[in-house]
Amino acid sequence: MNRFALAACAAVLLLTPMLHACGKAGTDSSVQTEAVYQSLPLPDLYLSIPENFQTTSSEAYDVFYQDEDATVIVTQDNRKPEYTSLHDYAISALLEYQNATTTLEVIEENTVYAGATAVETMEFRYTVDMGGDTLSKTCMAGYLTDGTTMYIITCKSDPETYERFRPQFLSILQSADFVK
Repeated sequence: MNRFALAACAAVLLLTPMLHACGKAGTDSSVQTEAVYQSLPLPDLYLSIPENFQTTSSEAYDVFYQDEDATVIVTQDNRKPEYTSLHDYAISALLEYQNATTTLEVIEENTVYAGATAVETMEFRYTVDMGGDTLSKTCMAGYLTDGTTMYIITCKSDPETYERFRPQFLSILQSADFVK
């Protein structure tokens, strides 16, 4: 599969959760939270999801996690893509975001480690013009692979609340671990 096709598929996997409208849960943000270790609907990956994130579903996703305007969605790409590194895959996905959004601003790219597992992260802000309305989100996307499957962890919230959720998003990405 060529790089363009790979990037297009990555964009579909990533933009769908970001462009999907999720309602607010109305959770009191002053509640103390404690991380829990949860198995995701993907059989090979575990993440520590903070308790303030409630398990929910939508037409697009059987399971995702939400607290107020913040969501965490995990998807996978089983196609054995032709990427040479996690960074290349993340850059390809970011280029597709750029093509699908009105504006895109990269905040930071980094590699974090969940034990011995590398997670390539991309932090960025984007806007999408939706027929007169503008959707604005800030996102931290993490990419990791077990060698055959690419896992994409998409953490996002409104720009006004992102800094409050950012430490939890980073903690979630750093907790990613493969079932051995």
